[in-house]
Amino acid sequence: MGLIRKVGGMMLAHALLAGAAIAQVPGVVAGGVPGDMAVHQRRATQYLACSQLAAAPWPKQSVARRAFLQRLETARAECLDHAEFLATLGALWLEEGEPNQALIWLERSLLLDPDSLGARADLALALAAVGQPEALAELAKAWQTRSDIPPALRSRLLPPQALKPTDPLPPVRFGAPTNGRWASFIEATVLVGYESNLDHSPKLNEITLTPPGGPIDLPLVTPLSPRRALATTADLSWQIAHSPQPGRVLRAGMHLGMREAPGESGTNWHHLQLAGSASQQWGPWRGEIELDGTWVGGPLNEPYRLTRISATGERNALGCMLRMSIEGEARYQSDTTISNGRTVGALWSSQCPLPAANGWTWGAAVRANIDRPVDPERAGGNQRLWSLGARLAGPIGGSMRLEANLRYSRIRDDDGYSALLEDNARRQLHQTQLSIELTRPVVLPGWLNAEAIAQVQGIHQRSNLAVFRYSAVSSYGGLRWSW
Repeated sequence: MGLIRKVGGMMLAHALLAGAAIAQVPGVVAGGVPGDMAVHQRRATQYLACSQLAAAPWPKQSVARRAFLQRLETARAECLDHAEFLATLGALWLEEGEPNQALIWLERSLLLDPDSLGARADLALALAAVGQPEALAELAKAWQTRSDIPPALRSRLLPPQALKPTDPLPPVRFGAPTNGRWASFIEATVLVGYESNLDHSPKLNEITLTPPGGPIDLPLVTPLSPRRALATTADLSWQIAHSPQPGRVLRAGMHLGMREAPGESGTNWHHLQLAGSASQQWGPWRGEIELDGTWVGGPLNEPYRLTRISATGERNALGCMLRMSIEGEARYQSDTTISNGRTVGALWSSQCPLPAANGWTWGAAVRANIDRPVDPERAGGNQRLWSLGARLAGPIGGSMRLEANLRYSRIRDDDGYSALLEDNARRQLHQTQLSIELTRPVVLPGWLNAEAIAQVQGIHQRSNLAVFRYSAVSSYGGLRWSW
């Protein structure tokens, strides 16, 4: 019996190792390794898009300026933490004769970046337009000897009664004009928290084998149980974009990430991602081609690398941002090459403002993938995935912001997984993920755009094969900085 237990334990370890291939299908979280490494890349891309909108020249004609304002309003939900974008949005509302709307975004802009002199000037003008001229008078007095005030702004301030400009003026940071052709974004995040299942392990004391002679309940020499401990995660993302001509953007970026759990060092991981893309605007449509590579290592999993290419088309319609992507991915294990695979898939997503809820957006996404093995002997054969996702984000009072994501995924093998598990049943996985993040800007000396973060995430995975069932809950808190 001791020999049977030993052999059974080895078989189970092999099953879990081979099962890692399924857990790494895009959009599914593998045992402790980030399942969606594109989150930071998406945030950086959004920041760059906000920077480009903030730096865009204002149309001179009223109709075109109103259309530009609508474009900014569509992007507003994704740019609520971008000071220059909010300053531009507020200035445009002021230009359109809506000072009350302007005040909302100018005040938030100055909360994020108190040193923006252009936003301060626009805020004083907006306050004067609603019957509070004191700030404008004080600003005009303080700036009357400055030589770096643009002429259009000087005409508004001196004399203070000139509240209706004839020439549109974008927000400026005196001495540092915005370069609309280049944009750069750096983000660093450090979080400390607790995870209930660092390696996404099932909880098993025995396993039932199904050889031809009949089922056998096999006790495990070392029962499987989740490893839980305090952990620290750190991320560093750098993105740079160049627009050689209007409507065309070239982008390159890098993302470093890691998790350290001092009490369970065998669950540590780290990864590096490099990416590049090119996008082009055609009227209401925008197309993008992206190529990236990811290297994942650490004692938690066998090191592997991913290469990915995607083509995306998106446009605004009915007040929403609609996106469609096709993508291909190749996975290369460092040792267990039988687990290598090639994935092709498609993604559709939308993001829309929430009616009657200022600043709130909701989104939905549908993804379908098929992972084909390089080696036909891989357990389970082809793996088919589809998932549904929902997102809700918006302000919840003061300067605090909430983002909630819910995703359901289903994966099914084309072939039986193992003759020794459930009579060679085809493996099925059903995974539900819920994450909630709260952020709030904080003022730290020497840091710009710092925010406090609190995160909670829960994952529950069901399967017809017991070795692939697990649940995990994590909670983290810390700081994020951006430059």
